[in-house]
Amino acid sequence: MCSGYDVRFSPVAPWGILFAMPMATRTHAQTHQAGRHLAVAEALLRGLPAKLKGAQTYVEIGEHTAQVMVAAKGAWMIADIEKFTALTCSRVILVHITVDGHDFYVADGDTLRAEVQARHRRFLEQVGGVRPRNPDSRNTVIKPEDVTAWRDQWRLLT
Repeated sequence: MCSGYDVRFSPVAPWGILFAMPMATRTHAQTHQAGRHLAVAEALLRGLPAKLKGAQTYVEIGEHTAQVMVAAKGAWMIADIEKFTALTCSRVILVHITVDGHDFYVADGDTLRAEVQARHRRFLEQVGGVRPRNPDSRNTVIKPEDVTAWRDQWRLLT
């Protein structure tokens, strides 16, 4: 790689360089779609029937419809805690994309939502009941250390 370019080498071209192409940067939507495909691929590799469901958020694995959440920057961001906790999907697959690869956390939906809500409530209690920078914000986060118990729990989808 040379200053944002993916350089291809050829033994017959002058100086061994065949061509240089600008590197593409993936979008948030592409990252999310990749996470959905990774979840389906992992399920298939584990012998579970799996497919994408709908255009954006869900996959079908076995008889379960699972919500897929993807993190590529260290944590899963939730824009609205109230909307998140109101969901009813029985399973949630958290895909963590890292420099070294990817990890899967397969969670019971109700339990995960209750845990997220409890952590959010504790956070608000620590800061006086209102978010300090933006009182109207409903954002919250799921960190990888919050979900270690759910790592590779694919049995929840059988």
